Amino acid sequence: MKERKRKIFIYSVDGVGHLNASIGLGQALLNRGHEIYFLCTLMFVDMIKKYGFKEIVLTTKLHEQANNNNKSDDDGEEEKKNAHPIQSIDMMIKTLQQVGILSDVRPIDKLKIFDSTRDDSIGTHMYNETIEIHQQFVDAIQREQPDLIILDTMLVDPFIAFGQIPWALSWSANPTFLLTNHPDIPPTCSGLPSNDRTEWAEFLDEFNRTFKKDMRYFQNKLNQHYGYPESSDDNFLVHSPYLNFYGYPKELDYTDIIGKMPDNFIRLDAFCRQESEPFQLPEEFQSKLKPDDKLIYLSLGSYGSMDVLLMKRLVEALSKTPYKYIVSKGALHQQYELADNMWGQAFLPQIRILPLVDMVITHGGNNTVTESIFFGKPMLVIPLFGDQFDNAQRIKEKGFGDRIEAYRFEHDQLIGMIDKIINDNDIRERCREAAQRISVDDSKIKACEQIEKFLDDFSSSSSADP
Repeated sequence: MKERKRKIFIYSVDGVGHLNASIGLGQALLNRGHEIYFLCTLMFVDMIKKYGFKEIVLTTKLHEQANNNNKSDDDGEEEKKNAHPIQSIDMMIKTLQQVGILSDVRPIDKLKIFDSTRDDSIGTHMYNETIEIHQQFVDAIQREQPDLIILDTMLVDPFIAFGQIPWALSWSANPTFLLTNHPDIPPTCSGLPSNDRTEWAEFLDEFNRTFKKDMRYFQNKLNQHYGYPESSDDNFLVHSPYLNFYGYPKELDYTDIIGKMPDNFIRLDAFCRQESEPFQLPEEFQSKLKPDDKLIYLSLGSYGSMDVLLMKRLVEALSKTPYKYIVSKGALHQQYELADNMWGQAFLPQIRILPLVDMVITHGGNNTVTESIFFGKPMLVIPLFGDQFDNAQRIKEKGFGDRIEAYRFEHDQLIGMIDKIINDNDIRERCREAAQRISVDDSKIKACEQIEKFLDDFSSSSSADP
């Protein structure tokens, strides 16, 4: 029987990693003949245009201002082509630099930026943006009547949560966010080891006082604002009663600790999008590559790369190694230069680069971690904030690489860890086996099949209702 074509909305919070994950799932559904509407802000319109989705652009004052700034600059076409998607959001860059998220403090101390008593808390920003785009969401849903709404966001618009159209949570960060109430999982955003609970209680108390309270407070405030009841559960995130997806390889997942996830939680090994645009390293850099050279990819993500001093320090240290590097320079790419053994741009097609390299140095963002495992690449993780600490610890514990402190490493220590990881046959073989298993399992296609089955069952039960 031919599958019925479905109309599906996808919305992701502003963030390159979250957006890329949503694109990956959207592509798989699009390839199966479904009609995919991508709801996005002006900042990311150009980024998703090439994938063939139908677009519904959501406007906010912040993004309109950034878009106008971008149009009025005098940069050449080549510079615009290589620009980073968030390069024009000056306010975001300044905020990240000011609130201390990119600074040499302990993970527990970084939780303060999620405190709802702060005017600049993450929850405050998410709440205000949800309010600003709420009516645009309502209008689009009522106009198009989608069969399913997929969200990658911490706050859920109550019009969706309490609506008649089924919705799914598609979570593209570390799965501990979905398991914050489980007693045997290390506290989310802590990076603490799973086999040593010494610091668990202190961190969990602070997490509950700040980040969790922040999200719960603003979710309920949002519900109240539009006349809906407060949430009665104690989850960090609002779980969908229908479907919940999360991207994390089986080899790293926490099922070794908790056993089976709930039946309506579906794991994908990676959301990995497909890129059709050709990519080739520039001839000048290719000419430097010798047959025996090891090639390493360095990316601290959209936000981590804004720490220019850290990027400069990494460049200086890595320039002393015998390896070659491809560097994702980030939004502030013009503020520092790369060494002779490196090449990079503000924004790079990561999916096309990972197959070329022997190793990845990363901030530990969930997308980069899962995509690196997808392609069988060992990692050295330099976590900066949030679930990056958890990913770093999981990579270390499961033997897919190691982790190092972002602001306290010595050059020799960093170089020594790179040497060890890139030459470790056990790590390489473990990565190779994981990539092979992921390719065979094809979990993204299985997730699409589960979506289709759910929608068929939902339609049948709805039509059977009196």
